[in-house]
Amino acid sequence: MKDILIVVRHGPYGGFQAAEGLRHANGAISLGLRPIFVLVDDGVYLAKTGQNPGESQWLELDGTLEEIIARGLYEIKDTPAEFYVENESLVKRGLDSEELVEGLERIDHQSVSELMSANRLQLIF
Repeated sequence: MKDILIVVRHGPYGGFQAAEGLRHANGAISLGLRPIFVLVDDGVYLAKTGQNPGESQWLELDGTLEEIIARGLYEIKDTPAEFYVENESLVKRGLDSEELVEGLERIDHQSVSELMSANRLQLIF
């Protein structure tokens, strides 16, 4: 199974990047690829439970992320997908693990760099 690294740097509101990252992770699973999904910078807000876009046209994406995590972990039995959130980005934005959707592993910046070095097929949003 071929891996694809998907890095989301932008938050869920104000742009298309976070939603596109989710769409591509879902599509990768459907195409038989194994996503390695990493949230960094403002992308960590995508993992926050109870998102509320207010009166805006933006959609809550925390439920979509939960569905993709479940798909990636349980549909790909032999080599499940990987889902990470960068610790430094969480700390900088005042988020802690209790506020995040389940299924994400906290990793440090060095681990993000190592994932980027190890995976040639990458999408960055």
